[in-house]
Amino acid sequence: MKTETKEKVAFLAASLFDLAEMTESDLSSIVEVVGTDAIQELIGMDHLRYECSYDRMAEEICSYIDWDPMLVMTGWTDEDLSRIGQLIADLVEGDSPADDDAAESLAAILTWDGLGAWIACNDGEMPT
Repeated sequence: MKTETKEKVAFLAASLFDLAEMTESDLSSIVEVVGTDAIQELIGMDHLRYECSYDRMAEEICSYIDWDPMLVMTGWTDEDLSRIGQLIADLVEGDSPADDDAAESLAAILTWDGLGAWIACNDGEMPT
């Protein structure tokens, strides 16, 4: 996977993770609501990565799919979300080195039941 694609995947993964927290929903449900097609299109919107924070991107995702959930503030910092996004992007890269498959791999990994435990084991700095 190209470095640029991996950065996009990391940003979107962190934003989706943040959106799950902001809607107080599980990540699998968020991925189902957003859908793989929208994930693919959002990965391609490179300008958003440079213009948005993770919280703002979570709101943009809702706007993009015309969904208006109640959003709450979370305790995650941008640094926390960045680490989580990078860990998830590493999994996506290992699962699917082709750029074309990144969205499908991201959706599959975000719906994996063991993702939370895997992140906790691989990131010693996650808040409890």
